[in-house]
Amino acid sequence: MRRFELEAISGIPLVDLSYPGAFPLSVDTIIRQNISGKVLHLFSGSSLIGDERIDIEHPNATQKVNVKEFIAGDTRHWDYVILDPPYHITLVDVKLNGYGIKGAVSSDVNFRRKLKFYFQRRTDNILWLDVCAPMIKGFYRKKLWLVLPGGFHTVRVLSWLKREMKPLL
Repeated sequence: MRRFELEAISGIPLVDLSYPGAFPLSVDTIIRQNISGKVLHLFSGSSLIGDERIDIEHPNATQKVNVKEFIAGDTRHWDYVILDPPYHITLVDVKLNGYGIKGAVSSDVNFRRKLKFYFQRRTDNILWLDVCAPMIKGFYRKKLWLVLPGGFHTVRVLSWLKREMKPLL
């Protein structure tokens, strides 16, 4: 079993959380310090991180499109993909209207398969902020950050998945 780094951080939001996708300052800082090259940000919300930011309705998105539709048609290669998909939603019909999903991405098996398939072909690194720490075949876990917001808020996990090196022939 491969070892990975683990770090716990405070996730106290120091940004406007009126629209989903606003990272706590500590998470924003970690992401910015660890990314380089061409960066794709799925479910980007109000974040300005990424060369291409995909969100269904936020004005900061570079493409206002459903993430499922985007990954079905995108053929570019990305050095990093960042995603902070919907994970715990109240008023599902209102908040997810337009996303083409009915609940948390972590519980949508078909959509998770499509994301994994996309990542296996289109990126070398994934920074995934969720309440779980997914693994994808062909990648290894480089580092986990446990985001501890305090109070009665959900602990979030920022997982850095890195593509396995392919053996030289």
